[in-house]
Amino acid sequence: MKIIQTQDSIYQSAIVALYIEAFGNGASRQLVVPDEVDAYIKMILEKGYALLAIDKKQVIGATLCFPLALDNLVPSQIRQNFSIEKCVYVAEMMVGALTRGQGIGNKLMAAFFETIDKSRYSEAFIRVWDQNIPALNLYRKVGFEPVATIEHTKKKADGTGTFTMNKIYLHKKLD
Repeated sequence: MKIIQTQDSIYQSAIVALYIEAFGNGASRQLVVPDEVDAYIKMILEKGYALLAIDKKQVIGATLCFPLALDNLVPSQIRQNFSIEKCVYVAEMMVGALTRGQGIGNKLMAAFFETIDKSRYSEAFIRVWDQNIPALNLYRKVGFEPVATIEHTKKKADGTGTFTMNKIYLHKKLD
């Protein structure tokens, strides 16, 4: 397995497929509209970048990053206490279902900290569902600390209504 940093759209469809797998299934299952996901991934690749875990020419994990100022859900307490134009945001962290538990998330986080442009960013943020204990444990292990919470309304996978996820914003000062 190797990890690459990219803004190249040749990986867009693989990232979209990974996103749909990650958020259209499991405990956090929600309505995932492929065209909306495609537009979202396109924006990330244009304004930020992706770190991709690739094995046998397949994308098996991804960390998607862009400036925190572009996240429209940032709580006011973060906007008031941090210079968000100097903050990078890990918008998505995904590992394929068949490869979870193999340390890919750890490797993606290590690559994130190795490749971050510290002349541009002095702080890092990530947002995670409070029920995603493996992700919370990973982020804490690499030095992220909780700083704010939000309620995030999502559409049910079958489209019949909505549900609320409690999300935690975690922060880490970059060295």
